[in-house]
Amino acid sequence: MTLPTRLSLVAALLFHGCGSALLAQAPKAAPVVTSTPLLKTTTTWNGAPIVYSKSGSPEIQSVLVEIPPGSATAWHLHPVNNIAYVLEGRVRLELDNGTTKVFNAGESFAEVVNTWHRGTNLGEGPLRILVIYLGEVGTPLSAAKGGRAPDKH
Repeated sequence: MTLPTRLSLVAALLFHGCGSALLAQAPKAAPVVTSTPLLKTTTTWNGAPIVYSKSGSPEIQSVLVEIPPGSATAWHLHPVNNIAYVLEGRVRLELDNGTTKVFNAGESFAEVVNTWHRGTNLGEGPLRILVIYLGEVGTPLSAAKGGRAPDKH
């Protein structure tokens, strides 16, 4: 092998080795941060306008509601605004006048306020809903129909 050929070969190997080392040292791109809007509405899921509390003692609470397959909540109402996001499963919401609406995992909705309703798990697996209540200090999140103790949500 001639000297120029050997030099070309050595230069190519060095360049290849240095290029790999430089690539290995290059910082990796940071993961992209995304923001996905889930809900923007002026009404609850049944079309009633959203009205804000005029309380001087606002309070925000978040609750994870879990309903087993084939089960339903008791008939209840919420005296405060709340927003729900279905994490897992499928829920049918039903008003006492017969109006119904179904929400699936990944969907969000503004819950009805001061309106009797219940939620039923329509799936074969667990139903998990994250609920954010925009309430007032000292105001319960819900009340059960018929004078029973309020639901946990």
